[in-house]
Amino acid sequence: MTIHVDELRKLLDTGEGQEVELPGEMLGLGDVFQPFFPDGVLRLASSDGHSGALRAVGAAVTSLADRPVRVCATFSHDGSVVTAVALDIELPAPGTRADELARVLGVDVPHLPGPDVDRITLARNGAGATLTAAGPRGRAALSQDARLFVAEADGWRMVCCEQNLTEDQLAILDIRATGGLAAGSWLVLPDGSVVPVKAPLAVPRLDASRVDGLGRVMPERTATTRRRGLSRPLRAIATRDGFAVLGVPAPGRERGFKPIGNPLDGQGLGIDYSTPPLRIAGTLTVLPAQAPYKTIIGGVLLFSFDSGDSGKGLYGTGMGAYVVPQAGTDPSFFAFAAIGSNPGIGIPALRLNGIAAGMGWNSRIRVPEVEEIGVFPFIKALTNPGAIGAEKGNPVKILGTLVGGDNPWIRPAQDELWVAAGLAFTVAEFVEGRAMALLQTGPELTVALLGMGGVDFPKGGTKKYARAEIGVRAVIKPLQGELAIEAALTPSSFLLDPNCRLRGGVALKSWFGESPHAGDLVLSVGGYHPKYQVPAHYPRPTRVGFDWALGGNVTVSGNAYFALTPAAVMAGGDLDIQFHAGPVRAWCVAKVDLLIQWKPFYIDASLKISIGVSASIKIWFIRISITIEVGVSLQLWGPAFGGSAEVHLWFISFTINFGASRPPQDRSLDWAGFREMLPPPESAVRVLPGAGLIENTQTDGTRSDGAWEVSAAGFSFTTDSTVPVTQLYLNTKAGTPAESGSLLNIRPMQQTGRTSVQCVSLTREGESVDLTTWSRARTTASVAQALWGTGAGNTLPAKDGDQLIANQLTGVRLAAPPLRNGTSTGYISEEALKFDPVNPDGHQPLKATDGPVGAIPARPSGVIATIATTVAAATQITARGQLAGVLAGLGLNLGLLDNDLSAYARAAQATFTAEPMLVPAA
Repeated sequence: MTIHVDELRKLLDTGEGQEVELPGEMLGLGDVFQPFFPDGVLRLASSDGHSGALRAVGAAVTSLADRPVRVCATFSHDGSVVTAVALDIELPAPGTRADELARVLGVDVPHLPGPDVDRITLARNGAGATLTAAGPRGRAALSQDARLFVAEADGWRMVCCEQNLTEDQLAILDIRATGGLAAGSWLVLPDGSVVPVKAPLAVPRLDASRVDGLGRVMPERTATTRRRGLSRPLRAIATRDGFAVLGVPAPGRERGFKPIGNPLDGQGLGIDYSTPPLRIAGTLTVLPAQAPYKTIIGGVLLFSFDSGDSGKGLYGTGMGAYVVPQAGTDPSFFAFAAIGSNPGIGIPALRLNGIAAGMGWNSRIRVPEVEEIGVFPFIKALTNPGAIGAEKGNPVKILGTLVGGDNPWIRPAQDELWVAAGLAFTVAEFVEGRAMALLQTGPELTVALLGMGGVDFPKGGTKKYARAEIGVRAVIKPLQGELAIEAALTPSSFLLDPNCRLRGGVALKSWFGESPHAGDLVLSVGGYHPKYQVPAHYPRPTRVGFDWALGGNVTVSGNAYFALTPAAVMAGGDLDIQFHAGPVRAWCVAKVDLLIQWKPFYIDASLKISIGVSASIKIWFIRISITIEVGVSLQLWGPAFGGSAEVHLWFISFTINFGASRPPQDRSLDWAGFREMLPPPESAVRVLPGAGLIENTQTDGTRSDGAWEVSAAGFSFTTDSTVPVTQLYLNTKAGTPAESGSLLNIRPMQQTGRTSVQCVSLTREGESVDLTTWSRARTTASVAQALWGTGAGNTLPAKDGDQLIANQLTGVRLAAPPLRNGTSTGYISEEALKFDPVNPDGHQPLKATDGPVGAIPARPSGVIATIATTVAAATQITARGQLAGVLAGLGLNLGLLDNDLSAYARAAQATFTAEPMLVPAA
């Protein structure tokens, strides 16, 4: 688009503080401009400018900063038209990473160790649109037309190209590569040669003479050459502060094993074993450490087992450190290793691409939040083992990636242990996934499952129409009483167009046991109602939605949310379409929010739609803005149901009411209405038996007459109420309460400061038992704020958004006094001393010379089995019944008979320690 100098001067002719609007289409910066200003317009609050010099300086809002930044726009011209444009953007410290900046502009760049850039220049001249960026430690440049990205910092330089580069193009960059350079990412060595940072992008050459059955041109045939022996191709791995180059060993060390060095001399003990197809290299050293450490013994081990084809094979890395503190605690140790395979092991339906495992002793690992899973070193190591190793053999630098900073991933912790294991996999050559299980012992016992999964559509090719990558986090902390399951889309997810970014998160969290929030539960998809005050312990997932920049003038964004809490359920969403072209703006906004409360039931819904257009016109020295907008908003509430509709035109607004009026904020229920919200009386207050209950009673702990049968050795029971208790009495309501709780509030009734009374009494065989002599412990629970809190009944809980009121008295646990044994046997009646004589008396007294009399007992085998199989058999049951009938017919009172002897049959094998001794019955 041609920019005439006179037209540009009119745009720039503004006073200080006034806004200058420069459409990206007019500037001609193409796709380089769009990511910085998503709506396609640079709005500059002028602070210093000169229309004559075609220069404007001021503050503007950009997507790379959370506050307005300084922007300087400079134009060059030939007298009539603008020939070049330059935008200088200054970002607040620390700026942004160069590789992230390139990915925002749509260039496929691997993760780089830097640099951070805070000064960015967008420029257009006869050669096309370019971007240059600089920071304290390096700089970067990007050519949008050539799809070329160059970054350099701290002595390294990297080139990323999406098209093959010729030798002439490389000469401009001072790079030596015979025959040009294939598309891919390359590290430039000091001598000008290059090393691949990742596998080059395959760009096949087509042979017009070869076509398939559909007439499509096929790639030309290439001869496949295989190396004799196996060797690891030369490659570079990005580290935390630079690059490490891995490849073939130095001449003369291609085979064999050669340890070198001294582990105590600061250089370490090195090992280099290379006998194709296997190569092992590593370093072990003892290094001084800074406080609070005394000594660090660390090491790195690298290995590769290559297939002979470039980039394919099995490779891995591992590291470990033994850290001795200065004093007071035991040493700490941790180790981690990862193995990767390219293209993977397995069948196309399921391939294993990597495994990793690690553990720490006297060590604690920080479980990443769901947003941090993508940068968690151990998850990254599943597909990139170099993410935790290959730091030029320096154990301290490797250790620093995990234990450095204010919030390290791993830190020493006395008497704690962690274990981690994971794998990377590919399903159906389509879905790529990583999963890791983690266990952390200690006071914060934690079991976690972390994972990431991603899919591209289509899988092959350079043009992608969709990508979805999601992180998943499931964590349970039994001792703290917390369960959390979360998932979130990563920033790399998009649909249809890389500029249509997807976002959003889901969270389910529950608290139990010893947690101060026990009983609370929340499910949130994309966040909460705008008016809802989120409690501090609730998760805050990102709004589910998308942001789509269509061309340079139109942006579309959408959001949605759903949440379920103990007080309410809420849902809503919005759609925002914006158009901006120079002085003209247009918009269409639709928004809906829904809130459903229970206890008491209440619905509040709102809908808003707005369509408008605005234009800014400058007449002489006066700028006039004209706005035309049509909108409608609808609100519904109930019960009783009603609502209002407001119509808004640019020249008039009016409201239409219908149905019942909105209930007042102090709407309250009477006792009859509130009582319906409580559980039935039989479950509202419960008495639960505890230790000492005799088990041969009914399932509810009572006999058929409703009483408990308990042990004389000790017994306990607990009272429980769904209504918080203010005063708890034992035996009677007289005197001072045995336990006291908070005054009772009934939120749906708008009642505060009330008193609820619980009285516990116990009778034994019709006589009252003095419970004041029993030991007791108060029982508490968290109760719903919606029922027992304060505030208006048709609004959400307002105090910090709390859903529960903790530590409310609900009952008491009572235990009987210990058993006291008597000092005498008591009265013994004559009846108790009676006995039946034995006739005949036999030989009494026995003498040493007396021999045995009667049959001699024997111990036959199979007696126990006979008892087990016959004592409850049908034949024996029938015979016993016939015998009982005969005896009853003779006038004998047999009492209550135990007809079911199945328990004896089951216990026979365990009751007898040996086969019983038997004598003949006659």
